Amino acid sequence: MRYVTTTCVFILAVFMFLTPFSSAKTQVKPLYVTFDDGPSLQYTPPILDILRKEHCKATFFILGYRALECPPIIRREIREGHQIGSHGYDHQNLALANATTIQEQIRKADDAIIRAGGIRPLYYRPPYGALDSQKNAIIQQCGHPIKRWDVDSLDWKATTKESIISLVEKQVKPGSVILFHDGITQSQFTALALPIIIRDLRKQGFVFRVLPPR
Repeated sequence: MRYVTTTCVFILAVFMFLTPFSSAKTQVKPLYVTFDDGPSLQYTPPILDILRKEHCKATFFILGYRALECPPIIRREIREGHQIGSHGYDHQNLALANATTIQEQIRKADDAIIRAGGIRPLYYRPPYGALDSQKNAIIQQCGHPIKRWDVDSLDWKATTKESIISLVEKQVKPGSVILFHDGITQSQFTALALPIIIRDLRKQGFVFRVLPPR
């Protein structure tokens, strides 16, 4: 009887010792993949093919005029479970704009995205990223939370996939928002880097999600 009791105590002690480590291994490490400046007839479809193959969801910050040029791509993004955000109508730098121009950019982009895909985007990402608090407030009054990024792939100036992979994998941490582009010439390198980044980061325990609501 004493042997059985001692054995049970030992097993319980081992279980209690190991439990914190087991819990740590199961903690979620979310990442948010985002794309700006699309859609592009040339680059967005292959990027969508990669995301589908890798079972990875992303957020696409759409330019309004491009939404009107490529409605089938917008509808595919929505159909495949990706999230649509606004990147303004035609990539104006709103840091230099007045309130009327900002409101017009937001309205035109919203209208274009609704026409193309049937939904109104939630998040807005300003071209070039930098706005002062007054302009941020104007955008938020238009009904859009602003979402920037903390990991910049610098794919807009890439000449190889390797530079994109290296920059992203060195910078990410749980909760990171990664900036890519799907509407520029250098997006060809983004498409080459993307599956490698997704697989490498999954091996490190990261999971890919769309941006959470507000």
